[in-house]
Amino acid sequence: MKFRLIFLALGLLALAAIITGGVVYFHTVNTLVHEQTGEMAQESIKQIDTAISSVLKTNQKAIAVLADMWSVQNFINTQNPETLAEVKPVLDDFREAYNATRCCLLDTNGLVIAASAGEKTPVRIGDDYSRRPFFQKALAGEPVMGLVQGATSTEPAINLSHPIFSKNMVVGVALLTVPLADIKEIFATSNGIVALTDEHNIVFSTNKPEWLLRLLGTVTAEELIDIAENKLLKGEMPTQLQITFDEADGSAVFPDGRKYFFARTPLSSSPTWQISYFLEHAQIDTGLYKTLFGKPGILLAGMAFFVLGAMGYLFRQAEIFLRQRELAEKKAKTSNLFLSQILNIAADGMRVVDRNFTVVQVNGTFATMMGMEKKDVLGKKCHEVFWGPFCKTEKCPMRQILGGKKRVEYESVKESSTGKIINCWIIAVPLYDTNNTFVGILESYRDITEKVENELAMEKAFEEAHKFAEELAASNDQLHQQQHQLALAHDTLKQSQAQILQQEKMASVGQLAAGVAHEINNPMGFISSNLSSLAKYLERLTGFIRALEEKLPQAPPDEELAALRKKLKIDYIMEDAMHLVTESLDGADRVKKIVQGLKNFSRIDQAEQLAADINECLDSTLNIIWNELKYKCEVKKEYGELPPTVCYPQQLNQMFMNLLINAAQSIETKGELRIKTWSEQGFIHTRISDTGCGIPPDKIKHIFEPFYTSKEVGKGTGLGLSIVYDIVVKNHKGDIEVESEVGKGTTFTVKIPVVATPPPGQ
Repeated sequence: MKFRLIFLALGLLALAAIITGGVVYFHTVNTLVHEQTGEMAQESIKQIDTAISSVLKTNQKAIAVLADMWSVQNFINTQNPETLAEVKPVLDDFREAYNATRCCLLDTNGLVIAASAGEKTPVRIGDDYSRRPFFQKALAGEPVMGLVQGATSTEPAINLSHPIFSKNMVVGVALLTVPLADIKEIFATSNGIVALTDEHNIVFSTNKPEWLLRLLGTVTAEELIDIAENKLLKGEMPTQLQITFDEADGSAVFPDGRKYFFARTPLSSSPTWQISYFLEHAQIDTGLYKTLFGKPGILLAGMAFFVLGAMGYLFRQAEIFLRQRELAEKKAKTSNLFLSQILNIAADGMRVVDRNFTVVQVNGTFATMMGMEKKDVLGKKCHEVFWGPFCKTEKCPMRQILGGKKRVEYESVKESSTGKIINCWIIAVPLYDTNNTFVGILESYRDITEKVENELAMEKAFEEAHKFAEELAASNDQLHQQQHQLALAHDTLKQSQAQILQQEKMASVGQLAAGVAHEINNPMGFISSNLSSLAKYLERLTGFIRALEEKLPQAPPDEELAALRKKLKIDYIMEDAMHLVTESLDGADRVKKIVQGLKNFSRIDQAEQLAADINECLDSTLNIIWNELKYKCEVKKEYGELPPTVCYPQQLNQMFMNLLINAAQSIETKGELRIKTWSEQGFIHTRISDTGCGIPPDKIKHIFEPFYTSKEVGKGTGLGLSIVYDIVVKNHKGDIEVESEVGKGTTFTVKIPVVATPPPGQ
């Protein structure tokens, strides 16, 4: 009777649980459907945002590329018919590539000076955009992207304007107007209503056509006036969509009374623009009903009937189970007695643990092994009387056998509750009753402490032998290190010898250059002086002849004298003589500069440290090696304001010569060589960049090593960059950095410290 009452109570509890579960299920499904709708909306907005931002970034890169093109900058700087003819096809290509309605160039006054022609484009030469915000912001040096729909466009579009720079100054503006066709295609795939609005909440793109150019949100009267004046919406005031928003609830009510889920987020590539997403609640409720009356709802009802039937069945089985349990207990007592007799004669310690981890039987060997009495062991948890590292882990024998293993063998260190520590070899097997029902495990413990101690002794002996081998290996390493140091010393000696030879060659070249410069300088002095005097004499003779022609009485001209004057080309000679003298003086001046550069480069009288201008060192070096550069390189110099620094000018000239010649040799046909200098944080920086073949990454770390060269045999000594490194790092306490990309070129950056006064003794 007692059990029947218990099961009746359990049945009522189960019924109450089913009803409660149904209510919770409905609430959970409702919440889940709305959460999924919100996640779906955010994911849809994120995908739309990514797609729109990709389109906008592509357009922004396009206008930036257009503004930076050489033909565009050349036209802005020259503005002649030839450069206009070159730039017009470029504008046509950009307009066609981006399906643009307008692609043009503006001068600093906002006037169109070049434009792409086509059926779609509304722009003409001379149009004035000076008052447009996109022009004014771009003229200030800021790239601009703005939505537009006005008098010159029939559909919403995007204005992309970008400043055109020349020598860090804005010299014009490039303008590209792109329709919103790509964005419309993105919106067409959405399952809800999507709208793109600008900072004034005007809808510029949407998959609901009747919303286009209407206000989605509230604006003030001042903002409406600004929209009418600046947005130029065909002179019309935009109308406002009559939608009521509830930001807290995330919903919106349309004029027809239908309620929509609503979400709005700023566009990542232009935060002043926003993407608005609407999904009708009727669609959400349809999903909710499908979920409630789908498979989960039917399954819940079936479970309710199943639980009620199961309660009746279990009530009947409980009575049968109780009678069977009494019989099983009697059999278990008989089995335990039989098992105890077997265990007590075993040489190894043995114990029986039931599936609740309780020790139910042990033999005398196990009790002796732990130093305890049987009564102190039986009835306790297995891990309380004999603890090991696998206890309460997945490697526990009971858990492994419950997992399906039929035999578990392992070695472990065990500790009894009395504190006795034993090294054991353990075997565990499953234990079944007479009905073949699993009731626990049988464990066998063998004491292997002595065996483990012997193994530890052997390991110690092995470690001592290994230590001796390591000491021997260390001695061998020391010997190899000494051999390596001798090899390094030999390489250093070889490097020093080669560098001394190179320095002696440069000194000889410097002496020879200085002598030649001195010998050339003297005759060039009187050549220049004589040419100057000759120019003065010719000017006086010409003036005298002109005066005679004017003062002589007007008489019939002598035909013979006139014919002789024409034959001898006296008038042409009088005009051309001065040009010849001027060109000769210019040539003499150029020779004088070359001689001065040769003298500055040699600097025989400046072998010690003294104050020098790095820019002058670069110019003198360029004068000397110009014949190596002029046929292959276009040299572009960008010198900064540099303080004088105490250095070895002759060494710096040699260093710059090595870098510049290497750069020229890396260019196969025709390229560009850039030289830039600046002063920063107590250092003078010199950057030399070329557009040559570049240096592979696996070779760049070896370029400063002596005798290392990537050139063909016989075309390089491998000492040029090694000498550069020694001059910069060792002789001037500076630094040198290398950046290179194969096929694009190499950049060397040299840092020389600014030294105000020479060291003592100089």
